[in-house]
Amino acid sequence: MVSEEEKKEIKEKVAEGRILTRIIIEIVGKPKEHIEKALRIVVEKIKEQRDIKIVEEQLFNAEKQNEMFSTFAELGILFKDIQTLMGFCFDFMPSSIEILDPKKLGFDSNNFAGLINDLLARLHQINLKVVQNNAEKKALKKNMLNMLKNTVMILLSIKTMQLEQLSKSSGVNENDLKPLLDSMVKEKTIDFKEGVYSLKK
Repeated sequence: MVSEEEKKEIKEKVAEGRILTRIIIEIVGKPKEHIEKALRIVVEKIKEQRDIKIVEEQLFNAEKQNEMFSTFAELGILFKDIQTLMGFCFDFMPSSIEILDPKKLGFDSNNFAGLINDLLARLHQINLKVVQNNAEKKALKKNMLNMLKNTVMILLSIKTMQLEQLSKSSGVNENDLKPLLDSMVKEKTIDFKEGVYSLKK
């Protein structure tokens, strides 16, 4: 709870150009203890940011939502200016933000153009990361598929096996392994007869 003295100090800071906000930071995942710890870490990182001051904070216990858990923090934050606020939004991706004070924000066209350019630069960075992550994911998937194919061929070079045996020996679930085996049969890399897989002769 913010004291009257703190409220007065906040008002003075807003009069000097600071921006008072109420921000919700939410984390979803599991296990429960992990996301609660992650939320505390995020709040501590926010406290370390320059030109940002948390004036009020409330962290809530995680609650179950279907198969996951959800927890959130409600923070009262003073920002130096609109640029700092926008940077915060990109860095911490809050669930929601409410500007409490001042009621109107004013800035000149040069500052506004700079803000838009910062916004565009960050969007381009995010887009680049998405493209890079997709490329890395595709490469990893291809490598894993090749490794699994090699594993199947090594196992079948030792002896013929049924799906259940291949699943146990490779450590891959039968439902996930079956489509790969079907594709290898189609490619004529391995044979499948009477429920038994073997290397192509």
